[in-house]
Amino acid sequence: MSAPARVFHHGPKPVSLIEFRDALEAVCLPRFPTVRFARPRRVALAVSGGVDSMAMAFLFSSLFKTHRALKIADNPAESAFGIIIDHQLREGSGAEASSVAQELKRFGMKAVIKPLNWRDVRRDGMDPASLPNLEGVARTMRYQMLGLTCRYLQATSLFFAHHRDDHYETVLMRLLAGHGYRGLQGIRAANAIPECYELHGVYKSGLLDDQMQRHPFLSFKPPNKEMKRLRMILRNDFHDEPWSHIKTYLGINDMSAQFPGHITRDIDPRVPYLTPLNCEDGGVHIYRPLLEFDKDRLIATCEANGVRWFEDHTNTDPTLTTRNALRHMARSYKLPEALQKPAILALSQRAKQRAKFEEAEAHRLLVREAVIQDFDPNAGTLLIELPSFQTSATRTRRLFAAARDEARKPRRRAIAAIAVRKLVEFVTPYLHSPPLANLDNVVDRLFPELSSSPDGEIPKAFSIAGVVFEPVLGPQSTRWFLSRAPYKSNQPLPERKLPGYLNYKLLSAADGFRGPQVRHGHWRSWKMAKIWDGRFWIRVSACVPARFHIRPLLPQFARQFRLALPQKERGRFERILKYYAPGKVRYSLPALYSVEAGKGADAATPALTLLALPSLGIHIPGLERWVKYEARYKNVDVSLLGLKRRGGERPVVGYRSRSSRSRRRYIPLESTAVAWSNTHRLFMADAELLVRLIMQLEEGLTKRLANRSDMSEAGRAAVAGRRAVRGILPELHSVTEKRACGS
Repeated sequence: MSAPARVFHHGPKPVSLIEFRDALEAVCLPRFPTVRFARPRRVALAVSGGVDSMAMAFLFSSLFKTHRALKIADNPAESAFGIIIDHQLREGSGAEASSVAQELKRFGMKAVIKPLNWRDVRRDGMDPASLPNLEGVARTMRYQMLGLTCRYLQATSLFFAHHRDDHYETVLMRLLAGHGYRGLQGIRAANAIPECYELHGVYKSGLLDDQMQRHPFLSFKPPNKEMKRLRMILRNDFHDEPWSHIKTYLGINDMSAQFPGHITRDIDPRVPYLTPLNCEDGGVHIYRPLLEFDKDRLIATCEANGVRWFEDHTNTDPTLTTRNALRHMARSYKLPEALQKPAILALSQRAKQRAKFEEAEAHRLLVREAVIQDFDPNAGTLLIELPSFQTSATRTRRLFAAARDEARKPRRRAIAAIAVRKLVEFVTPYLHSPPLANLDNVVDRLFPELSSSPDGEIPKAFSIAGVVFEPVLGPQSTRWFLSRAPYKSNQPLPERKLPGYLNYKLLSAADGFRGPQVRHGHWRSWKMAKIWDGRFWIRVSACVPARFHIRPLLPQFARQFRLALPQKERGRFERILKYYAPGKVRYSLPALYSVEAGKGADAATPALTLLALPSLGIHIPGLERWVKYEARYKNVDVSLLGLKRRGGERPVVGYRSRSSRSRRRYIPLESTAVAWSNTHRLFMADAELLVRLIMQLEEGLTKRLANRSDMSEAGRAAVAGRRAVRGILPELHSVTEKRACGS
């Protein structure tokens, strides 16, 4: 009797630590490549108790035991912390959360349980489980609780356990809903935490506060040993080469890019200098390292290592959610090949590649053409000069060139729409960027050559996503001035309230706080910064009990605020508004108001007093004795700032530069003779000033050498220089006059 044949049943393979480490390194790329030193930091894990999150927690725990120097994003990983969210929507959820925490502690991971608070819903007499939008509300509360916990734990990396099956279900749902290729990208491997847009230190903010610490987690400054060596090299090279050569070697103009959020501004003596606001960066980032693993492998990982997990029975009810129905359909029925997992995942990968290429091309367009001419974070304005997609007329036109341009137009429109959205994100007060489909009309206005029916009309102002586009017409090109759209009369003004109450009896009308009541006051710690109008992060600290409101600069308070300033500061204030916030832009600036109870018939209406304009750094005299404030701008893409076009800048005749009174003001194009006349006057004024300086120098040298029989070489050189300039001056007059007359 022959031996029975051996049959091998191939089951799912557990995820190894090497595979998990490689997936982790592929997803957790550095967010700040210029960091010179990073302290170890915790990482946070969102643990629900399911098989996927428990497998991820076990893999992290095992990885930290064998790889001590593991670097995640920018910091070495110190330890992992599990965050368990108790939704409190079903019986036994609290006990289940405690069991999950005990299981995490069993294999060496700390855990914290965070229950969601439904007090406001229950106060209205409603059951949270009966809310029509329960899934969306629970999602928002869950993300906000995760973000707040990460901020408390000082963790900037939050890990989710979404796997390959979740990715497949998401893409399939969006495909059935009719999404385009951008929606078919599915779950992203890394992104900023959503639903936390108003939480400072959680959503794209907090890095500047970290840099102010004595021992920051991220340091962009070179070590002291390297700085000492660099000083010695510069000291030795300074005597051999001029500073201009050394400056080009060091790339001084590009040093600001090494420090995230740092904005530089050119100094012009004809314009009042205003220190630019820093732009926020940092925050909590979400990573999903298990997207390349099937759920079967995660189950095998837990089974092979004796890890318990806790299934939620609501995830298996196909009548509860669309995702549950699709999950049941994919497991119980054989779908067409085009809807099966390999085909859908391949479709998602192609959609990702296409979207990635388009984003990169739009970014290259903005960088190559130096579209952003000026960005002012103090007022939240942007000055841009858009390139043209039109083929040059001097270029030789080949056969079928027109048909080729027409075929490329849809792709160019997509690139233009992405570029416009990147520009709108600098100024918009909205928390979400506008969809590309909503920018079709904007592309037609900004790029007439890409429109299906170019009308050739003069560009006009328009608004989109809370941003006003105002054209600045020039003879060679059109620039656009982007600013916050005026507030609508039928909508409430953006407002932020800070707790407390201000007692004006403590104030001295003439000299601020000098009475004994305030002498024992002390500065309170900074309040957590709050986002105002979706653009400015503002925080306040006071040494007295006070209550403040942050509102826009209102016209009825502007005059009183202006009169409260000293005479010299009043003139500077007017010049700053005229240049940095012209027209209606000034009424979109954040203003700090004090609040006190009304009197008499207006007792129900609080009385407001304008104290400061935080983004401009201007306040009433003496305010610094009892109130401190700080303003920062929201996170923007600073890689698009401070650029020059290839081949140098292209001057636009007739447009005022930054030295003008207003960046929106345009000088009408004058005749060539008048333009040359203006140039002549400016040049002659500079030449005459040079002559006077040389004459003063010569007179000083002559007085010194009056008692000497012979004049030194320096004195003879000064006299010769004076005579040379005097001889050139009449010729300069005649040449410029001839040019001014158009000869």
